[in-house]
Amino acid sequence: MKTLGLKTVLLAGLISASTFVQAADPLAYPTQIVKIVVPYTPGGITDLLGRALASRLEKKWGQSVVVENKSGGSEAVGAAYVAKSKPDGHTIFIASDAAFLVNPLLKKGLNYNPETDFEPVLRLAEGYAFLVVRPDLKIGTLKELLDKAQKNPGQVTYGSEAVGSPAEFRMRILGGLTGGYKMNHIPYNGMVPIISDMLGGRVDSAWLPPHLARPQIEAKALLPLATNGTRRNWMFPEVPTLTELGFDQTDLSFKMMLVAPASTPKPIVEKIANDVREVMQMPDFNEKYVHFNGYTNIPSSPKEFQDYLTKMRPFLKQVVKDAGFEPQ
Repeated sequence: MKTLGLKTVLLAGLISASTFVQAADPLAYPTQIVKIVVPYTPGGITDLLGRALASRLEKKWGQSVVVENKSGGSEAVGAAYVAKSKPDGHTIFIASDAAFLVNPLLKKGLNYNPETDFEPVLRLAEGYAFLVVRPDLKIGTLKELLDKAQKNPGQVTYGSEAVGSPAEFRMRILGGLTGGYKMNHIPYNGMVPIISDMLGGRVDSAWLPPHLARPQIEAKALLPLATNGTRRNWMFPEVPTLTELGFDQTDLSFKMMLVAPASTPKPIVEKIANDVREVMQMPDFNEKYVHFNGYTNIPSSPKEFQDYLTKMRPFLKQVVKDAGFEPQ
């Protein structure tokens, strides 16, 4: 009986070890359905890119790849879900600076740790959003908008997709660096309702992603005051950047990033990174899903992504300190 018991234990150990080796083998990956978690409702740019990647990766890997939407909490709901997922590469997460950099600066009591719960895979793309206002406000520059907010505390409104969103972060920074944050934030569930309320005269301003801002600007229904990166957006090259407007070293562009749960085997992380990078660099894919929507591909790797996070965390903490606000 003892011999049989020992054989059983050894056999179980061998099976377990074999399973681990197979799970960590990039040649065997993926061995089951891969979930790409998107922290927004369907229809936005992150969801669009996630579904496009899923379609291409499914063909490349010969395995089903699906998008799972986990919206809420300015990406915190999706982040917490992925942080608790099995670290085998079959659950990956497309999110932005909000999940990995901004949330800990704006929110108390996060139910995930941005610094330890994820394995960086790639930075995918960045987009230079447009700060837009209603034409009837008779505001033509960013300075005029911020001056009006200073003179009329709480009366100038802006909409964003959630409490603690990157858009709210930008406005708090801009307000804090120009005499104090005095604007009235109106959070929504997604971007489309913001546009409707702006067109209806109920919201004064908002940061809109390029693909949503473009038709409104072209129709002159909304007026652009600035873009949030260090370079002008090709869609409307006449619109100045925050850097040009005097907000030096405030690169507040929207960056889409790909991570896996912490402890995902390095060979799997590298395979995902290499395969996703290959798809992102395909000319037809880049033109249709990245450039056309006003975004720019970011040449990246797991190490480059980690270096970016390491550099940005103390930088943004200092920006927040200079702007004078605390997590809420």
